[in-house]
Amino acid sequence: MSPPVGRQVRTGGTGRQQAPPAKWIPPGDRARIGNTEIAIGLFYLGSYLPGPGQAIVQYAINPALPVASSGADIEGHSMPYWSSYADMSPAARRAFLDWMRDGRRNPAYGIGYVFMFFYGLEHRLFVDRGDDAALLVREVERLLTIYGTNNSFRGYATTFVAMACVWYGARLPLPPLSPERLGGPELDLATRLYLGERLADSPSLSAADALRWVLASPDTYLRTPALRCFDEFVRLWNIRFAKRFPAGLAVNAKCKISLRYRAASAAFEVEVDGTHQKWPDVSGLSKPLDKLQALVAECTDELDAFSRFVGRKPALRNSMVAAAMLPDDLQRTPGLAAFGEFRRQLASVMGEQGRGSTTAQILFQMAGIEVPPDGKIPAAVADDLGRALDSIDVAIEPDRRYGSSVPRADEQVFVFKAQGGGAVDAARAPFKAMRAQVEVAVLAAGADGDASFEELQRTIARIRAATDLSGVEQARLIAFAVTTFNSPPKRARVMRKLAEMGEPERRAIAGAALAVVGDNPTPDVSEVKFLERLHKSLGLPKEAVYEGLHQAAAARPDEPVAISEEKRVAGVPIPKEPAPARALSPAPGGIRFDAARLARTRQETSEVSALLSGIFEEEAPPPLPVIEQPAALKGLDGPHTELLELLELRGAMSRSEFDRHAREMRLLPDGAIERINDWSFDRFDEALIEDGDEVTVAPHMRDRIAEIGESTA
Repeated sequence: MSPPVGRQVRTGGTGRQQAPPAKWIPPGDRARIGNTEIAIGLFYLGSYLPGPGQAIVQYAINPALPVASSGADIEGHSMPYWSSYADMSPAARRAFLDWMRDGRRNPAYGIGYVFMFFYGLEHRLFVDRGDDAALLVREVERLLTIYGTNNSFRGYATTFVAMACVWYGARLPLPPLSPERLGGPELDLATRLYLGERLADSPSLSAADALRWVLASPDTYLRTPALRCFDEFVRLWNIRFAKRFPAGLAVNAKCKISLRYRAASAAFEVEVDGTHQKWPDVSGLSKPLDKLQALVAECTDELDAFSRFVGRKPALRNSMVAAAMLPDDLQRTPGLAAFGEFRRQLASVMGEQGRGSTTAQILFQMAGIEVPPDGKIPAAVADDLGRALDSIDVAIEPDRRYGSSVPRADEQVFVFKAQGGGAVDAARAPFKAMRAQVEVAVLAAGADGDASFEELQRTIARIRAATDLSGVEQARLIAFAVTTFNSPPKRARVMRKLAEMGEPERRAIAGAALAVVGDNPTPDVSEVKFLERLHKSLGLPKEAVYEGLHQAAAARPDEPVAISEEKRVAGVPIPKEPAPARALSPAPGGIRFDAARLARTRQETSEVSALLSGIFEEEAPPPLPVIEQPAALKGLDGPHTELLELLELRGAMSRSEFDRHAREMRLLPDGAIERINDWSFDRFDEALIEDGDEVTVAPHMRDRIAEIGESTA
């Protein structure tokens, strides 16, 4: 119901102008209009009010005008669009007077009546300049609590209160810094005056004042990261602002603040005088504001990852994982509780040497991440933890970002100090090849069901001897070896990856497995069979297995294995034991071994397990892994299973190579293809092997065969 700016006010006739003007009824004075008595005042009673160049009849309550005795128009349907007591219908005047009489508090009455009363308060304050300004402001604030849901009235009434404070020298309260928009097409008055006063004292603005300015600007729109993470946004703003504007933001505002109050009634417009007229006005500036809005965008972008994480997992907002997604400068701010607590707990695991191991579940709990009840850790969650550790210069293995699988909650993880979390290029050929060697070495070591500490040490020695690996690559691979020996990978998964390697890498992998098994004085028959299968998978001749074992046996001195540094006592020689019988080639009865030597080696393995706990700062040595050999695929016998697995691992091989492998397994090549395809039709309703110049496994079937193999492993 508020009139637009520039509305013409109806004036009274000549007779009205000669009559006495309306008088102000203060609170507590009684006034009678017809048969209605109003005892709370705060209105003008009479036929007109003198205005700037014209008489005003709009909000003068003229007792001479007719008022209906009943049938009040409470909702104001008969009110003119422009609220005016002189132009009201008698029914509308009845409703207006009743509303005034009853305390001006009934929300059922139309907003036009509220505006009619408000117009008089404007005149009293800004034209008459009465001595009851505080009372008028309190009355308007009371009306806002009742009728403030009306946007038009709320806007005019809020401006009235603010201008009244300025008019009488009171300081406007500053709104708190908030991501919520204040609304309105202009800079809010409180911020405008505050910034003007600050610039009157200094030609530049601080980070806090600049932020207040840009947030109050009608042209600034905060995106989701700044809205959702406002506290972090403010802290980052202060850091970035200090770097960008070390001396503060210089603002050259030539214009001074000029305020005019334009009445909601459109009956008058006045200049609001005060000390603010000497202060610089920022409302018309654009260049400094452009710089600030650009900085808002930069800070918002930097918080994007943190915001998305918090949006998905609000319960983890204060966790270490969330904190690690903050910009680096925020992570280094003092008092960030998540970092301090996480570092303290990690220190208890790594000790003074800066390395140690624990279970995945304990580490995730330290980071404030809940592990699912089934113990399966999602890959994305594992990556979150890895990034959290990166931020405090700690590396973890296994780490799927560098080729490992995600550990289960109860599996061992190894952590060690490394700049930036020990990042490496997982696709770099030497690193990738050595990882494969470690995995195969673990499978070879566990082929006899007893992976020993000596076999782990031989694998670690091989890593340390690799001159084409960097220090951090070696550290990662050693940690990977430790955890992999305790939690061996699936054989089918490892074998499947081997087919992707080039010939030099395949030979190196075979050499790693031979080194683990060959250095054992009494290799087990299952270990040798594993080497045979491995060589077949790698496309290498089986004879290389025995050649390698012979070479390892020839190079190995026949002495006891040293568990710790040997301290000899002069005059007490250590006798050598008789040379045990070793198996250097296959025999019908299997590989022969010295039972006494095997018993002693296992005793030494038990002792070195305790040594392992000291090297890697574990509270107790984890149980050694037991790796079972895969069973035949259901429906296929052992030779056909082995031939199928070999083909699945390789993906394809020439027909001549396939024939050779089939005959080595005492199978007829064509009959083997037919038997496997018959099995496949029974199980999958389609052929598995495609025959031609090359014998291949249908690409879409490889994963299904691998899954079946793993499920029976």
